[in-house]
Amino acid sequence: FSFKEKYVKNLGLDYWHRNDPWLPLFLALVYGIALYAFKHLHIVSADKLILGFIFVPLILFFIVITASGASMEYLRETGWFLTQARDGQGCVENCAFVYVDFWQTLQVTYGGIASNLVAWSAVPRCIPLFVMGAVMTSLDNMLKLTSSEKGLGIDLNYNHEIKLGGKATIFSSFLAGSPAYGQTKFNVINLSIAGTSESFLPTLHLGCLCMLLFLSGVAGNIINIMPRFLLGGLCVFSGVGFLYENLWEGRKKMSRASFAIVWNLPKDVQPMVPGLLVVFVLGIVLSVFEFMFAFMHKAKDPSIRGGDVCCSSAVRSDKHDKQLAIMAGWFHVFKVDSFIFFGTANTLYQQLKAHISEQKESKPRAERTKYLIFDLTEVTGIDSSARDVFYKVHRLLKSEGISLVWAIRNPQVGESFDDQGLYVGATHFDSLDHALRHVEDELLRKAHNLSQKWLKNGSVREIFERQVLKNIFNISVRAEEKNFSPSRLQPWSKISTLSIGTQFGGADDDNLYLLYSGEVRVHERDGSHFDCLTGSFFNLDNVLVSIGVLSGLPSTVSAVVTKESAILAISKKNYLLMQKQDPPLAQKLQHTLLAQQEANRPGRTRARVPYRDSSVASEEPVAIHGLAKRLLQGNDYKISLTKKQIARFSEVFELILEPGENEIPMNIFSSYVSMEARLLGSAFSHEEFMELIDGSGIDEDGDGSLTKDEFLTFLRGLFLSDIPSTEVEALRQAYEKAAALAPMDDTRLELLFKELGFDMNSSNLADVIGVIDADCDGMVDFNEFMTGIGMMKKMTLLSTQLASAFRQYKNFAMLKRCSTRSGNQAPPSRKNLFSLSLHAISDREFKAVPSRKSLVSSSLHAMSISDSEHQSAPAPAPRRRSFLSSSLHAIIPNMSSGQLNGPQTQDEVFDEGCDELDASDLMAFLKVEREEAEEMVFLADQDEVKMVKKKDSVVHSTSTGESEKCYRSIDSAEFQQLIRTWS
Repeated sequence: FSFKEKYVKNLGLDYWHRNDPWLPLFLALVYGIALYAFKHLHIVSADKLILGFIFVPLILFFIVITASGASMEYLRETGWFLTQARDGQGCVENCAFVYVDFWQTLQVTYGGIASNLVAWSAVPRCIPLFVMGAVMTSLDNMLKLTSSEKGLGIDLNYNHEIKLGGKATIFSSFLAGSPAYGQTKFNVINLSIAGTSESFLPTLHLGCLCMLLFLSGVAGNIINIMPRFLLGGLCVFSGVGFLYENLWEGRKKMSRASFAIVWNLPKDVQPMVPGLLVVFVLGIVLSVFEFMFAFMHKAKDPSIRGGDVCCSSAVRSDKHDKQLAIMAGWFHVFKVDSFIFFGTANTLYQQLKAHISEQKESKPRAERTKYLIFDLTEVTGIDSSARDVFYKVHRLLKSEGISLVWAIRNPQVGESFDDQGLYVGATHFDSLDHALRHVEDELLRKAHNLSQKWLKNGSVREIFERQVLKNIFNISVRAEEKNFSPSRLQPWSKISTLSIGTQFGGADDDNLYLLYSGEVRVHERDGSHFDCLTGSFFNLDNVLVSIGVLSGLPSTVSAVVTKESAILAISKKNYLLMQKQDPPLAQKLQHTLLAQQEANRPGRTRARVPYRDSSVASEEPVAIHGLAKRLLQGNDYKISLTKKQIARFSEVFELILEPGENEIPMNIFSSYVSMEARLLGSAFSHEEFMELIDGSGIDEDGDGSLTKDEFLTFLRGLFLSDIPSTEVEALRQAYEKAAALAPMDDTRLELLFKELGFDMNSSNLADVIGVIDADCDGMVDFNEFMTGIGMMKKMTLLSTQLASAFRQYKNFAMLKRCSTRSGNQAPPSRKNLFSLSLHAISDREFKAVPSRKSLVSSSLHAMSISDSEHQSAPAPAPRRRSFLSSSLHAIIPNMSSGQLNGPQTQDEVFDEGCDELDASDLMAFLKVEREEAEEMVFLADQDEVKMVKKKDSVVHSTSTGESEKCYRSIDSAEFQQLIRTWS
């Protein structure tokens, strides 16, 4: 202290031969602080910073000195440059640094031992300092590694780096050098200049430069031209960074106890103890006690859970639940409990790396994790050293294209993450449930965007739109179907619009509610709550308890609207009336309510979608034959809707109709269709539905309004196709023959359809049975049977059109690849391509797809695909070689002789899965990116693929034991199911 006091006192004395010592100190402070501010705030790039803060001040200084005429000796004497007491060459005061041979240091170091210049009695007293120095050097090396890792944005192998730094330090000590390990600030500056953290060239260049300076001995000569304020400013630059980042910013990273230890030990305790080693040991002891208090209970190991066992409390429609089940592998939850210290965080990081590595080895990119939730809701605190690991987590997930979601309940942990920038580029929530709901919403949005890409094909879009409309007006209430059209409920209910904040419900509220749009939060008796989303029922437990289906007290106590909502309410009185007047609908509704109640129980899981067994040959669509084939050759006999259909559709018309009116304005009808479709999960916008309705031709007279006759004609065309009158008598005889053997129930009806020659493997068959026996009386009369025939023909024509669209996808891609291999010009445009291939194929196989406007107009007027265009029955989809050979040979003649450029022969080209679509086909036809194409195929593929690793490639195994390169593909049946399911 006496030295410091004397030094500070003498700073103010006026020495005639020296410059005011405060002047270079002031310049150094301004220079160092400004340099750090520019670097820390990234105001100027590193290369410009070096030029601006080293070379420019140096040049200006010497320009001023030269103009003033001052000599270097005078500047050294007045303190503008660093000097040494003597230089060994005759100078004994304010001496310049001289040239030193690199071996002179070694001579002094090792020569002192030989010349007995070592005070051996002092060596024992220095041993504690040696030990402390070794420990502190190792700790400093570790800190520099962690900060460099964060600053450079790379992952370092700590064990390797520590060992390497130790070896370099030992080697340097034998050369009388300083500890040898990287400094963060220099690493960051190096990165800013070089622009890469992966190349070894910048390090090699700097190492060679330092080696040249060491061997040349000119370091002293360089210092001779560096002003004191410049060198002092660089020291201030380093010191300010240490104080700001490790002490001031440390208050955000450390607990109050840790912050107090870091600040007070060096400042207050160190002067009262005999040495720095004691302070070091005391710091370790205090840190151990702090850790013990923070880590009072045992921490659980981090756990990883998949999306199939992690579900939010949000109640969704059955369609969305099924879609989320398919995408369950796209998100995972990493859960951590208790206090997190460096070891726990590092274990979590290693588990994360292992998880990503395992997915890379076992799954294609399209099936890997897209979202990852870090569940830190049970975390009580995080050690400051552990937070750096989360930077690595953030960086790793970003490099892998995985979206990061934080679930953090502790406000202090959340504030710490926010202050350190860990929320940047990520999403955060205060509960796991909110995080899960966000991820589910994002996945559904992603799935919708992917499904929209299929609709770039006009034919597919038209059929997709048709399926949406059929779902809206479907009157089937068969028990095996979870969903049914909500329009069936409207005669028994009332729809109202509620604003945000509206509260309703209660213990005496026995209404059943269906959410048409918006969002409602339901509060339960135990204090918990959950969100109901579009397409879901709520307050169902009150209804089920009141009618005796469930026992005990209902759990729902109230509900509040969180987004402007449209709600359908069914009173208990109307529900009981429904049971008497429409028992099938009441039974179906009760079944749906119980299914939703079970599916959304606490701790629920999301059942995986069952895959087709790849070991069993899937049932291929059966070519229609016999009488069913002849039905496609005419359309002069008009098929009518059933009485039940007409009655249900009339009820819907009356519900849409304004009181006192006879016609429905088209804009109101479009709004109704849009609302019903959104309830079923459609993501079409209102404008898209307006365009769809306007283009359908439903308004026959074009007066802008819809009559009941126009409405029924529209629905007849949506569900039915007419048949040739010449086959009516044959159908009657077939019906009477079947009815004479047994009552015409569902089973007999399906057998009869099969005997007539229809394909019974279609997924649309249940809709046909459910509609013609909508009253569920188990008996089908002849008129209902004929309606079923019209629906089966419609289904067959649409299936044929989808099969044609499927082949169009594949055909375009194959032609494009083959054209490229054969060296021809670019493949024909999409518009001409399909026509070219059709000319090469028998007209019996399939016809060109009509334009959108003509197709929709004709289809909704009961002509869909003109029956006259299908005078002969569509043959089954040709096998790979027959179909593609006939089409490709007509377009690329030289392929007939097998003259292909490249290693593949013609047969090999035709055998590349030509009857299935893969990602490459979608990329060629839809112009989508590879990753999107693979994801689209994954969502549609129903085959189970078991992934194994063989050598360095990913393969999938089949039941036959064969292994091949792993990729997914979809066949025509999966393609048609996709359009039906995702509509």
